[in-house]
Amino acid sequence: MTVKTRVVLPFDVADDTANVLRCLGHPVRLQILNLLESEGESTVTEVYEALGLEQAVASQHLSLMNNKGILERRKEGVHVFYRIGDDRAVKVLACVRRVKE
Repeated sequence: MTVKTRVVLPFDVADDTANVLRCLGHPVRLQILNLLESEGESTVTEVYEALGLEQAVASQHLSLMNNKGILERRKEGVHVFYRIGDDRAVKVLACVRRVKE
């Protein structure tokens, strides 16, 4: 007879993970994350042009992900650059890709 080991997911881990999933729970945000993961640091212009979005839509999603700590941003002159700032987001993206298979 085999004995199952009970795995407990601590509340703080579950809560933190749920916050990341809520932030990434939008198709445009997943597309942005995918773009930044494959292309690396990108400007707002590069993001909205690559994804065929309106500039305001891209900016809104980038801002939200930055405010939640998923992305990091830096300003250089008039340009704002974004890059992935939380490795958990890359792990979520990898899971999304596997679900697609």
